[in-house]
Amino acid sequence: MKIPDERPHLAEVREFYSEISYEYDGRREAYFVNLHRLFARCLREIFRDGRFGGPFDTVLDAGCGTGSQVLYAANFCRRAIGVDLTPGALKVAGRKVAARDLKNVRLVVGDVTRLSLRDRTCDCVLSLGDVIGHIPNYEAMLAEVARVSKPGALFCFECENKWYPGLLWDRKERRAALRDRGKGHLRVWEFKGKALIFNSFARGEITALLSKHGFTILDIYGFDFFTYLLPIPDKYQFSDGSGWQEKTVHALGRVDVILTRYFPVNRFGYSEVIFARRVD
Repeated sequence: MKIPDERPHLAEVREFYSEISYEYDGRREAYFVNLHRLFARCLREIFRDGRFGGPFDTVLDAGCGTGSQVLYAANFCRRAIGVDLTPGALKVAGRKVAARDLKNVRLVVGDVTRLSLRDRTCDCVLSLGDVIGHIPNYEAMLAEVARVSKPGALFCFECENKWYPGLLWDRKERRAALRDRGKGHLRVWEFKGKALIFNSFARGEITALLSKHGFTILDIYGFDFFTYLLPIPDKYQFSDGSGWQEKTVHALGRVDVILTRYFPVNRFGYSEVIFARRVD
């Protein structure tokens, strides 16, 4: 099932991230702390350790937000390009670029389903922060990433995984998941009194979509598996309190990051980071 009503939905996404962009990098809730740990690990393995090839000439961050990933990539490539729908987030990113005096970073307000780049421009594309989950026409995004990627380019992105332990405790979402077992369902994420709708993807579904657009999967990392084994309400993932519930989800999230490459975390995490190669 796809997100309906593309324009109203994207307007809600833009408004939401505009509101939190000035505080996003400093958030200390368990979910954000451990997610940033995972992203930092992925970036180190891509750029510092060369686990997936490289070095890279041109890196695109599709949905760059406040710029943490594109700024890191800029230290390892000739040119880094960040594209995002939210002007407020790009203002934060722009201040970071200026503070570090980075001359090889370009930030663009734009739509990742209609990129203003030439064909076969990039040899690495990042899209962390579940960008694809926000997009009603996610196939258009995959087609654009394929278009701007050189043969052999790396595509690293995060998406919501359909099957995860939280379905045991959430009857409403479990029913939605079981209606169509081979495809993703819509997932609702509540934060700061607002609810956002995300696409989720079944493993076979995302594999087929990537293959359709000329990508083959190299590896998959999982996140938020252990945090959902216990029926601890989501609110403790997004609480900055210091009770036992918050401490528990902080600790379980750290275990997720340590074991991100291994089963069952890389198969049944709430979300997953996929590393794929452009094959033609």
